[in-house]
This record gives sequence, structure tokens and C-alpha cells, in this order.
Amino acid sequence: MDFARKDIHTSVLKELKNSQFSIDDDFNIPDYKEDIEKVIAKSGNVIVDEVFAEDGKVKVNGKVCFFILYQTKGERAGLECYEGEIPFEDIVNADGATRNSLVTNRCKIEDLTVNIINSRKVEVRMLLGSEVQVYEEYRAKAATDLENGQGVECKFKKHVLTELVVAKQDMFRLKEELDIPQSKPNIKDILWSSVALRNMETKPQTGQISVRGEVECFVLYRGLEEQTPIQYIYSVRTINRELECPEATEDMILETECKLGSGETSIRQDADGEDRVIGLDYCVTLGIKLYEDRETKLLADLYSPQVEISPELEVIPYENLMMRNLAKAKVNHRAQIAMEEKILQICHTYGDVETDDVTVYEDHVTITGVVKANILYIASDEAPMKCMEEIIPFEYVLETGVIPKGASVRMTAAVDLLGATLLSSEEMEIKAQINLDMSVFACEKLDVIIDMTVMPIDYEKKSKLPGIVGYIVKPEDTLWSIARTYYATTESIKRLNHLEDDTIHPGDRLIVVKS
Repeated sequence: MDFARKDIHTSVLKELKNSQFSIDDDFNIPDYKEDIEKVIAKSGNVIVDEVFAEDGKVKVNGKVCFFILYQTKGERAGLECYEGEIPFEDIVNADGATRNSLVTNRCKIEDLTVNIINSRKVEVRMLLGSEVQVYEEYRAKAATDLENGQGVECKFKKHVLTELVVAKQDMFRLKEELDIPQSKPNIKDILWSSVALRNMETKPQTGQISVRGEVECFVLYRGLEEQTPIQYIYSVRTINRELECPEATEDMILETECKLGSGETSIRQDADGEDRVIGLDYCVTLGIKLYEDRETKLLADLYSPQVEISPELEVIPYENLMMRNLAKAKVNHRAQIAMEEKILQICHTYGDVETDDVTVYEDHVTITGVVKANILYIASDEAPMKCMEEIIPFEYVLETGVIPKGASVRMTAAVDLLGATLLSSEEMEIKAQINLDMSVFACEKLDVIIDMTVMPIDYEKKSKLPGIVGYIVKPEDTLWSIARTYYATTESIKRLNHLEDDTIHPGDRLIVVKS
């Protein structure tokens, strides 16, 4: 006799490490650009190229692309841009990591500082926050039934497992063209661009993953004629993609993190050969995890009145998805304008969200963090443009129902909407909508039978038991345990006692006959 088997594959979050590290470098302004007088605005984008585990540590390699908008020196203040990148390698100590571990990483800029060393040189400093997740995968060939096992009693159990079906990185190219309105001049050069993903939604479908959302683009440019004021355009384009994923089905649970990767904003020519088109060419990366709740029938125990069978068990840790919650947190903030110059026009608002703490209670989760909003505006003084930063704290309570102790709560936060409006010369209102994607996994263990040892029956032990017994059912008894103790079968006990099923109650009187 032998087992019919099933491959059980589970994945457990073994370690979660949060760390901070700083990177910095000095950069010389190219000769063809004007001298720097003052930094107006700055932004950056983290691109993680590689994450891999070694014994006891995780290495994260990548780069940060940064962009600086600055005011030039001279009698007439103008605007100029500078962009560059700083590579980084972060090594995180993680005791649970092995070379076979599945690892993921989220990395964000927590602080970006640009110091002017002289009119031709700047120092760029960044503080990066990194979250490393180390998953341990477990596999076992679990017994589901017994083949050629005549005379052997089998006990089965049904179990629902949240199995990790797919864990991978995917990407697609985002290509858009923005036409300059007829009322605006031709482009001489691009001074500043801000490209961001908004309202991203993903759904599993049969054989593919649907990606829906928006790309928000703000471009500041210099017109072809010298006397033309600085120009800007703003556009939102729809994202509608299907990514191939052969393992996906509509009823699976999908976790994704969409991120804007490397790319460029460039000048292109229209049908007439004039520089009146702005082209976007960016890579969008997706961290994909596909889960499926699968009900599996497993062999729980077995015995025989004729031979001694000792099942060999293996304990498989697993995580079952208890809850998935997509929440939208709205943030409204009124900021006082404590500046001498008057704001004439708000041109653009860009920024990001950072979560500081996720506190798990018995029936809810409290999320605290900040929205960092950068507001580009035109002022009444001689400066062509200025930028102010507002850091807005927020707290959001997410009702969850009962969360068991030891549950693993995972959350990602992204900005869906961010904008600023002038209320008066002394006050502005900043509005943000934050997408909070939370999953709660219960950590459990499952005993599975992977092998068995068959030995001759202990006839001395069996002979000491009476051939027929009158038995009074105890509270902890089951029909299975009684039959196993007295070398009987569950079917014979049901037949002799006229039982319709395996249900018995404490105090019941049963006749048990040894096989």
C-alpha cells in the first residue's frame, strides 16, 4: 500500500526589517548651464534594481534619480534644471534569511537636501527608508488518501489553505505624447517635470492581470523666444493595461505594488516638424503576489486492526488570509501663508505619503503618518517661481473585526489625489486622498502525513483486550478513538449500535467488537 499525495506549498513572512540609511555625493553643474543662485524645488525617485538574500542578510542594490530646479545668477533671474543619480547598496541583517528565501523590498526617500557649495557645485544628501520582507517557503508531499490499503481505517480532514501561487516582478512601458496647446509657444527646453501614478487598481483575470489607473504629468518649459515667460502644462492620462499571467484566475487574491521606474520626459516634433509635443517614456514596475484559497482533503490518521501503522508527520507553517481591506483616507489641511510676497498662482502640487506607525488592536488598526506636499507657485516678487513644502500629519482608524493575536498585518500606502487651492492671500487649502491597502494574515500550523511505518501487530497487547466490550462514551471520545483503542472499525461500531453517522455523545452506551 502507498499514499496518494498532493504538493503543499506555503509561504510565511519570517522577518520584517525596517532600516534607514543615508547617501550623498557632490555634483558639478555642466558648463552649458547657468550658475546656481538658489534651489527652488527638488524631487527624487528610488529605483531598486536587485534584491537578493544571503545567509543572515539581504542586499538591496539600486539608485536614486534626483531633479533640481534652481534660480540662476545674474541681473535677470531665470530658471534652470539639473538632474543626476546616486547608486546605493544597502545590507540588512536578517537572521531568518537564507539563499533560498523570497525577499521583497520597499524603499522611499524620507529626506532630500541640496546644499550649494558654490555657484557651479552642489551637494545632494538623502535619507532613505527601507522595508525588507523575508518570506520562507515550505513544501511537502502530503498524503491525501491510501492506495491498495484494504482493511485499513482512514480518517480525513478538510483544510482551507491560502497558497502563494505567484510571486514575481513585472513591468510595462508607459508611453504618452502631450500636445502643447495652440495658445502656448514652441518648446526650447524642459526645465522641470513631475510624473506620478495615481488611482492605481489591479485585478486578477483569467490568464492576465488588469492594471487601471492614471499618470499625472506636469511639465515646466522655456519657450523658444527669449522674452517669453516660463510656460507649463498639466495633463492626466488613463492607464489601461493587461499583463500576461498564465496562473491567474478571477477568484484569486492579488497583492500588487505599482511604482514608477526609470524613464524620461523629452521634446518631440509634431506633424509640422515643430517642437510642440512632450513625450513620456517610463517603466512602471509591479511587485505581484497572487494567492488562492484552496480547500484540500488530507489524510489525518490511519490504523489497522491487523498491522501496526505509525504515520510520520511534518508540521507545515502557513498563513491564511483573513481579511483584505482597501480604504481611502482623506486629508484636508489649511496652511497659513507666512511670506512677504504674495502668491499669484499655484502651478502644481506634488508629493508623497509616509506611514510612521501601524498599531494593531483587537478589532481595528490605527495608521499614522504624514503627507509631504510641495507647492510650486508664482509670486509677486522678481523670482520666476518658488516652492513651499507642507508636512501634514494624519491618523486613520480602520475597522477590521476581531484580529487574532500574532496575526501579520501588512499595508501599503499611496497618494491618489494631491492638490492645493488658494483661499486668500494669507491661507491655502491642501487636499489629499490616500489609498491604504491592508491585508491581515493569520499565522497557523498544519500537521500533514508524509510517510508511514508498517510493523506486525502486537498480538500480546491485542489478546489482552476482550473480544466484546460494553463502553460508556466519555467527553473526549470520538468514534475513531474508540475503534482504534479496541482494534475495531468505525463501520462495525455504527452497524452494531444502529448509528447513522459518526456522531456520539458523552454517556452513550456502545457495544464494541474486536476485529
